Amino acid sequence: MDSATGKRRRVAAIIPTDNFAGRGELRGVSAVAASRGWALETIDTALFGRDLAPFLPILEKADGVIVRLNAELLEKTPLSGLGVPIVGLEIRPDQAGPWAVVNLDTARLCAAAAEELLATERRAFAFVPMLRRYPWTTERGRLFLENIRAAGRETFLYEPRTEWGWLEERESLAKWLAGLPRPFGVFAGNDMLAKFALGACRSAGLDVPGDVAILGADDDEALCLTSDPPLSSVQIDFEGAGRIAAETLQSLFGRKRPARTLDLRYGIRGVARRASTRAAGPRVDQRLAAALDFIALHACDPLLGVGDVALAMCVCRRQADRIFATTGKSIREHIEEARLARVRTLLATSSRPIREISKECGFATAAYLSRVFRRRTGASMREWRANSAHQSR
Repeated sequence: MDSATGKRRRVAAIIPTDNFAGRGELRGVSAVAASRGWALETIDTALFGRDLAPFLPILEKADGVIVRLNAELLEKTPLSGLGVPIVGLEIRPDQAGPWAVVNLDTARLCAAAAEELLATERRAFAFVPMLRRYPWTTERGRLFLENIRAAGRETFLYEPRTEWGWLEERESLAKWLAGLPRPFGVFAGNDMLAKFALGACRSAGLDVPGDVAILGADDDEALCLTSDPPLSSVQIDFEGAGRIAAETLQSLFGRKRPARTLDLRYGIRGVARRASTRAAGPRVDQRLAAALDFIALHACDPLLGVGDVALAMCVCRRQADRIFATTGKSIREHIEEARLARVRTLLATSSRPIREISKECGFATAAYLSRVFRRRTGASMREWRANSAHQSR
């Protein structure tokens, strides 16, 4: 809502929905649009194509634009002449014509991936990139392997032989993986590549997670949960990216264009741990492993209870309690820890209100969350958030 005129702001969101990232970003934009009272017009480049000329009548009426297009296509669009604030998603600042850009904090993503795989205590670690050398996949590989080398561990980088030959490349990757020192860990550039690497491991006769621990990125459940075994993945906060883009646009209304393009970053929510990175061995209770996977996926559901976890284990509640007793924590304690992990992530990576965070993370009230958080951490959430912000500077 325009405070000066009392009219609803018109905002155009040019975001493709044929990929997991775009759909998450659109959810974030839509949430802010609803809270701000915008009239949001979505232009889906996956459906209508990337020629924006037919949409000029809509764009010319917009008070602001949020756009996800690569730099080459952005140069061909008529956005720069609109004279309204523009926020770009995944566009380098030096290539941007927009007022602001919102990009992934790739360093944080790769540090989390390295930390997760190092915890699996493998002999060596590898990165599997996209076949085509896009800048994002090159950067993820470089930063991930730098983190691994800094820990004093051996690293390997797969070099694709083709740009598009997935079937031929799978056999080449299988031979390459078979020659690495076992057990080893693999970080793939995204979940699609993790699934590709999993297939190559199968072709090479490698056991996952026994011989190879595989970690993806995005946490696209449609890919991760349909894999065998289910894939672990770094959860990139695409919805948070959409929220940051929309809130930034709101802040630009009524302002002169900044002297420099505003360069903003969004981060990750955590890691969804599943069977592809689990420590293998005869002493691993598969019922417990399945329960921990189930809790990791559903902890923030406010209706999740001990009975649901027992059902996921295919045992009665009493037996589930006995199995969890071997961990030194009850089922409820594991659920609470998973919820608090999500709370800490949101506190560190967003400015969202405590009440909103408590609801998203499955706590009945913000007051109850505050008591639990202080009991577990010895600090209030505001103190913890302030300290986290200070450390990240």
